[in-house]
Amino acid sequence: MSQSTITIEDIVKKTADLPTIPAAAVRVMQAAESSTSTAASVAQILSADQSLSARVLRLANSAFYGLSRKVNDLQEAVVILGMRNIKNLALVAGTYPWMSRPLPGYCLGPRAMWTHAFGTAVGAQQVARVSGKVKDDVAFTAGLLHDIGKVAVSVWLENKVVAILNYANREGISFDEAERKILGYDHTQVGEHLAKAWNLPEDLVAAVRWHHSPDEAPDNPPLVDCVHLGNYLTMTMGFGLGGDGLLYRFSEGSLDRLGMKAVDLDQTTDTFVESYEQYEKLFEELVAA
Repeated sequence: MSQSTITIEDIVKKTADLPTIPAAAVRVMQAAESSTSTAASVAQILSADQSLSARVLRLANSAFYGLSRKVNDLQEAVVILGMRNIKNLALVAGTYPWMSRPLPGYCLGPRAMWTHAFGTAVGAQQVARVSGKVKDDVAFTAGLLHDIGKVAVSVWLENKVVAILNYANREGISFDEAERKILGYDHTQVGEHLAKAWNLPEDLVAAVRWHHSPDEAPDNPPLVDCVHLGNYLTMTMGFGLGGDGLLYRFSEGSLDRLGMKAVDLDQTTDTFVESYEQYEKLFEELVAA
């Protein structure tokens, strides 16, 4: 298979409607990790983006959180739900518009990418709680963003996806390996490029880049392992499967490094499905918004 002459830089420069994260959402992510942030300061950041703040309030008032009364004020929402919940809501609200689009290059219909990303976020969060090695809200963020490279690469794969699938099946390799053979790189490398351009924290950049090959990640950060296992859980449950389907290399090393055993992952599956079903109440609000 010959490699493409389209570079990662070409993809980032030439792709129309490239995904972005609202600046306010990125600032809320940073604020959530700062010891000097307050409910008032986070609310002020959000209020700079009227569309985003309206979506966050809508989600805060969703059936998922079951608040006893309607919250109309951002600062009050931060106080009641907590800064880390608000951070995740800001990310969910900010990424849904472009993550819910179809991605023909990966055989993903409307909302399929979103379903998979959200499932991986929930799965990574559950794994983080079991392992105790990563903050669960950080794992959620990393899981949600892990496949951002696909959004940029999809348009360039539309005429190649059948060839990549046939090649992967014939050679018995994973989809991302076939991407590298044909393009010279895969969606994780394009995602890394985007994540750096968005000034995301280094651990999130690493999770985007290495979630398919955690054993190769420099320093083996536990966040990469959480996202790898969260992605695996989502794949096995069939949430948002695209052309790459079940062509996924599972890393036993991720379990070892997180101090988990296969039985722990099996038990996590039950809580994962339950948690995902609860989160579906948020889907309803996003679709209605």
